[in-house]
Order: sequence, then C-alpha cells, then structure tokens
Amino acid sequence: MTSAPRPSMPGGPVTSAERIIAFHTANGTLPRVTAAPGGEEEQLYRALKRMRILHRQGKFNQEAAALLDAGCPGWANGRAFGSDRLWQERRDELVGWMEKNGRPPHPSSGDDTERSLASLVAAYRKHALHGRHPDRIKELDRLIPGWSMTPSWVQRSE
Repeated sequence: MTSAPRPSMPGGPVTSAERIIAFHTANGTLPRVTAAPGGEEEQLYRALKRMRILHRQGKFNQEAAALLDAGCPGWANGRAFGSDRLWQERRDELVGWMEKNGRPPHPSSGDDTERSLASLVAAYRKHALHGRHPDRIKELDRLIPGWSMTPSWVQRSE
C-alpha cells in the first residue's frame, strides 16, 4: 500500500514562503532536514528544498522569491544563517594564530587548534582555486598576507 504523494508546496509558493518566513521568525532558523517526521518543520523543509531547486533552475515564483529574500536572506543557497558569524570567528582565530606564530598552520602539527586551522586554510585554498567565496579570500589576503602559502615543517628545539 502506497500513500498518495503530498504536494511539496501546499497552498502554493507564496503561501509556503510566508509559512517558512514565519517559521524562521519563530525559531531563528530555516526548516531543517533533521526535522521530526510528519511535523510542520518536515513539510516546510520539503517545500524549501523544492523552492531551492526551482530557484536554481530559474523557474521559481518571483513573488515568493522576493518574500524569502527579504525575510530569510541566504535561503536559496542553503547556507546556515550562522555561517557568516562562524566564518568571522574562524577568520579571527586564524588571524590571531598567524600573528602569534608568524606562519600558516601546519596540518601535521601535534596541536589540535593548529591542525584545525590548517584544515580551514586548505579549504579556502580550494575555494580560491575554484573561484568560490571571493569576498572571504580577499579578506584573508588583506588581513593576513601569506595565509595560503604552503607551510614548511619546522622541528621544535627543546
């Protein structure tokens, strides 16, 4: 026995956009993929997922898109709303680390913080290579010239 498929945007795209904005206002986040099955958040997540697909294809309702752009900036790209704050925290941590140590972090370090920052640098090297996050790359270049240089291992003298 199969259940009838449920429409991904009950009430249409504008109504679904309004419901997503209301959810965001009440909860401080967009509906998540991890929502409990059968609940409102799950239904809204399915609608949001479909909206993102249609938006990427250039087929999404412009009125609904404008509502979401105003009420939930960043909704279309799936980025977490805290990602800019997290980026700023990690950027500041990298800046402080490099100012203190005078070199980029090394991925083989015995220090967990250094290895974590080396992973961040490696990720942003890839982003730069593929033209992603150009604003963040420029910011790193301005704040910490040499951030993307390959670190060389220096044996510690004890």
